[in-house]
Amino acid sequence: MADTVDTPDLITAGNLQAFFHESITDAARSRRLSAGDATLHYLTHLLADYAQSDRLFDHTATGPRLRPLAVLYSDALCAPSVTERRLWLQRLGDLALFIAGWFSGRLSRRLTDIDYCIAMGGNAYGYLHETADGSPRDRALGEIFGELAHGFDRFVELLASITGRRADTDMLALYENWLASGSPLLARRLRALGVDVSAATRVQ
Repeated sequence: MADTVDTPDLITAGNLQAFFHESITDAARSRRLSAGDATLHYLTHLLADYAQSDRLFDHTATGPRLRPLAVLYSDALCAPSVTERRLWLQRLGDLALFIAGWFSGRLSRRLTDIDYCIAMGGNAYGYLHETADGSPRDRALGEIFGELAHGFDRFVELLASITGRRADTDMLALYENWLASGSPLLARRLRALGVDVSAATRVQ
């Protein structure tokens, strides 16, 4: 029988949810963070979704773009219905939480950026909590949004504690640096992360 070689476990799409759930629950336990199981599951789905670049970036005619939080807020204000407004605000809250937590090392150089994300995200989740209707699904989501709104900064710290990312491997930093420099090396790294830069417009 041939000898077998031990290799590290790979994080694949099939076990991404399990990986993030274990990471989040372990981090919450070690930080003694009081959070409901439903809220931790919501964070698990959020990380698993945004780990895929096509869910994080908006695809526009000029290439993938990360829509600014202020633009998302404007879209929510202009929404023609309460349902659509809530969808925009959920996207805003999710994105603010993900950016502040996942890219915390980069944002920590500019505390106003973190404060801005916390304020925008917390307010968005707060609105979703306050306007949840009487359906069982919305009541359940409303409780999650309320917990995220009231402890937004603590959940940012929770996500930051499990990322362990450095700025030079940070997707957002890579993307912005490529926009400014046009570096072929950065373009290859972005493509490896699933970001199609072929149609993107760089800053000249």
